[in-house]
Amino acid sequence: MSDGKAKVEGMGDTNEDSNNAATYLWRSTRVLGIILVYCAIGSQLSVVNKVVVTFIPLPNFILFCQFTATTLMLLLAHYTGMVEVEPLTWRIAGIYTPLVITFFALLYAGMEVMKYAPLETFITVKSMTPVLFSACEYLFLGRALPNWKSSLALVGIVVGAAAYVKVDAYASVKAYMFCGLFLVAAVSEGLVAKTTIEKVPLNNWSRSYNINILSMPLAMAQMLLAEEMLQMGEAKNEWSTKTITLLVASCVMGLGMSVATMWIREALSATSVSVVATCNKFISELVNWFIWNKHTTSDGLWAVLIIMVCGIFYEQAPLRVPGQGYVREEICPCLPRSWLGFTPKVRKTDGGAYGAI
Repeated sequence: MSDGKAKVEGMGDTNEDSNNAATYLWRSTRVLGIILVYCAIGSQLSVVNKVVVTFIPLPNFILFCQFTATTLMLLLAHYTGMVEVEPLTWRIAGIYTPLVITFFALLYAGMEVMKYAPLETFITVKSMTPVLFSACEYLFLGRALPNWKSSLALVGIVVGAAAYVKVDAYASVKAYMFCGLFLVAAVSEGLVAKTTIEKVPLNNWSRSYNINILSMPLAMAQMLLAEEMLQMGEAKNEWSTKTITLLVASCVMGLGMSVATMWIREALSATSVSVVATCNKFISELVNWFIWNKHTTSDGLWAVLIIMVCGIFYEQAPLRVPGQGYVREEICPCLPRSWLGFTPKVRKTDGGAYGAI
């Protein structure tokens, strides 16, 4: 009797092990598939945008097409029952306005950088964002300072960026003005996004829909201010079948990148996502180097490689411990709010410490 019971228990353990192995294999295959999709889209989107804005130097028109396409595709998916998109309301529009402005400024500056400079310049300025983020997260979001490994990585990124600027053969004042705007917009968008998402709990599809539909008027207004409608018939614009196909591809890839980003953030840690994003930059650079001659010099390429390698070793700092010089409700946790011109109220925290509200 005991032998039969032991056999049954042994069979149960075997089945459980088989189920665990199958589950692990499925999860591993799924994660690998997500990484491959993310790399396939992410590594080519910057290259496609660079090619499109080179042959059609109308960045606001391109952004308007991408915003419109994403909005329409999400609405189609919603009405066919594939995804659930919550309707836009005046309340949501009001809360999302700061995020939309910074989001549009970020994409607009990125397109302008790619219009006036090689793709390597865009990769360089994009890689500089962790340097500013680490400082702003310490000041405003209650995170600790980076550890020694991340600090060395940030120093390496700054050194690589300085080396790139020094050897940049295509340097122009206008390009680097938009680089500065890109950095300001990237940091602002990162800081505003967190508070906006917390105020209005929406699913990822609804957030993407709201941001894109609210960005359409901004792109249209900027397109009119830049008189891009009057420039569409000029000879500098190459309205070939190839270029229009790439424009359509950039619209589809924009939505695909949004979906892939949501998937990979759910499947991997923030550090792993950062490493995969760096691999995307490597692939983008390889493709850009081989498809045409609109790229930086060999010295500039070495500087970009230094930046990308250093980016692999950067890790986001953890949150500071509440009660140890950090109160979550403060505007600037590392400085007294009285320095900003008004006297803070005082409340007692859960840990017994007192801080500003």
